[in-house]
Amino acid sequence: MPSLHYRTIFLNFLKLGCLAFGGPAAHLVFFHQTFVKQLNWLDDQQYAQLVALAQILPGPTSSQVGLAIGYMKKGYWGALLAWLGFTLPSALLMTMVALLGEQFFPLLSSAFFHSIQLIVLAVVTWAFWQMLHSFCTQIWQYILMLCSTLFICTVSLPMNQIIVIFIAALLGIFFARKNTATKQNKAENSFLTEAISSTKRSNAYLWFIVFILPFFIFPVLNWLHIGVFAQIFESFYRTASLVFGGGHIMLPFLHQDFVATGLISAEKFDLGYAFAQLMPGPLFSFASYIGALMPLTAFPVLNAAIATLAIFIPSFLLVFGSLPYWSWLMNRAYIRHAVVGINAAVVGLLLSMVIQMAQHYIVQLTDLLFVAVVIALLKTRLPVWLSLIGSFLGHQLVLSFL
Repeated sequence: MPSLHYRTIFLNFLKLGCLAFGGPAAHLVFFHQTFVKQLNWLDDQQYAQLVALAQILPGPTSSQVGLAIGYMKKGYWGALLAWLGFTLPSALLMTMVALLGEQFFPLLSSAFFHSIQLIVLAVVTWAFWQMLHSFCTQIWQYILMLCSTLFICTVSLPMNQIIVIFIAALLGIFFARKNTATKQNKAENSFLTEAISSTKRSNAYLWFIVFILPFFIFPVLNWLHIGVFAQIFESFYRTASLVFGGGHIMLPFLHQDFVATGLISAEKFDLGYAFAQLMPGPLFSFASYIGALMPLTAFPVLNAAIATLAIFIPSFLLVFGSLPYWSWLMNRAYIRHAVVGINAAVVGLLLSMVIQMAQHYIVQLTDLLFVAVVIALLKTRLPVWLSLIGSFLGHQLVLSFL
């Protein structure tokens, strides 16, 4: 087989970044069709191993699978180009939305924003319902999910979400080990281990050290009041390091860090999140939108780039550090069990977000009916972008006659 060029990796992922609508589950199908069925870069078993590894790591699953494919084919530069190709289209589009929004935001009516808020509520509610069925299958998981929701809604602490994640991991280790459904066969030696040089395997632990260091550095910088830069960068980095289960889970973290602190208005936040649903590629490019609105530097485009890097850097560090130890990680039952507990807790975080949004956005019965209609459309086979745009136009039309 001829040597694979870097530009080939970039262009294939760029194509996917322009066309891969539908969220992480759809992205993984696109990846399988492209890299397994069409290009034969991997076989089915190898691809399944990459997906399994990405699922036990925090962060955006589909993006991590993509950069892992690039890493396996052409090392660190291959990973960077794979990520850049897949992320660039949505990051640029979300940055443009932010810049245009700053110009036209004052011209938009309250009815416009109310429609956007109701659509975001519907999307988050639908995501919660899907994740509830996927991640809560045992009684203890439902209880943990509800307790997580109650804690977030009643206890006001700067680190309350991190506390929930940590406790959920411990409870997962305790409860899930008794559940035979979480047991998996021992991972066999695979290309994930064999295809990596002994040098990379021996140095892989250094990536984990680099991954952990910011959790000690940024709190010190914030305590010293170095500036808003460290605060914003730390927020994106921490969010990506703690998010399990998909891009929707980052919403409560970012809302707490940027809306609750007054760095961005709730209306702008919801507008950006609604547009993020319409974009191809990773939902994590929502960070590009927020970054463009942050006072990091005098250049909004540079701010968007900084925020995008901050939210994806943990994925690089985790993939580089974990791929050489794939067999070891997949054979550690307590890691899988901790993830089971964390997944149940993050569903609770999403439910708390739904409750808070509903309290602010539902002001009359017609609002509740509209949210139900949007959810019904999301359950159909219609493309997400068509469902959301169609429902928005329909709601605006109804409001014009009221």
